[in-house]
Amino acid sequence: MHTARQLDVAYFGIALDGVPSSRDAVFPGWSVHDRLGVIVDRPLGATGASMLIQLAITAFYDVKPARREVTLYPEIYLFHVGGRHGNHAYYDVYPPRKEVVVANDSAAILEAINDRAITRLAVVDGPAEEVTHHWKEPAAALDRLVTAYAYDPSGRVGRGDLEIMATDRRALVNTAIILHPKVTYAEQQEARLQAGNRSLPANEVVVSTDYLDDDVPTELRELVIEHRRDTDTDGATRETYRRIEVSDALRMLHVRSEATVH
Repeated sequence: MHTARQLDVAYFGIALDGVPSSRDAVFPGWSVHDRLGVIVDRPLGATGASMLIQLAITAFYDVKPARREVTLYPEIYLFHVGGRHGNHAYYDVYPPRKEVVVANDSAAILEAINDRAITRLAVVDGPAEEVTHHWKEPAAALDRLVTAYAYDPSGRVGRGDLEIMATDRRALVNTAIILHPKVTYAEQQEARLQAGNRSLPANEVVVSTDYLDDDVPTELRELVIEHRRDTDTDGATRETYRRIEVSDALRMLHVRSEATVH
């Protein structure tokens, strides 16, 4: 839960259609019940949505500041399609039940999203294809989902109309740790210090994430890192997204044929 003390909305610069904007424009009407869900279809794919994820984390805490003191983990869920695609826990996607592994089946993915009452959704960019969902599952999702975005695991989506830029190094630490888990020990310690010392109640335990291990082969990890280098422009890290209709997002949940980085 280090992000409660690590992240602040001021650490992110936002532009919509090339015009400076705000978090409220990205997540209009964010409430205490909002939850972000991110579809992940390839190794370490959610790093391509790192700015959106962390911006949502700041909204989770700011809408109810007492959450920073309790402290609660943010309501962020990753949906790993077709198998586990690496450990993203350093975005405070915790406990482990929030990294959901689901079959590459649109109906099963939407059921998992509905089960967790997701209200904001990020899907991997690609064509919106004709799919079959189970009876009334789309209606339930359309009634609850407020906003949807397309992202690319590289961090740069085609025809993007939303740009989120890191204006402070603290917006980059978590992604660096996820991408380089064995060489950023100092940054991990820094993040822990930022979180402050917390004692556990006698009747609660920390669930280990050791079972996740480092399950992304080195060569694939290096490929992901190489693809993300394009997000670094003018000395700053910028990610782009595209605002999409929720109805289109429901046709973009599954792995499309062009998702070949595996």
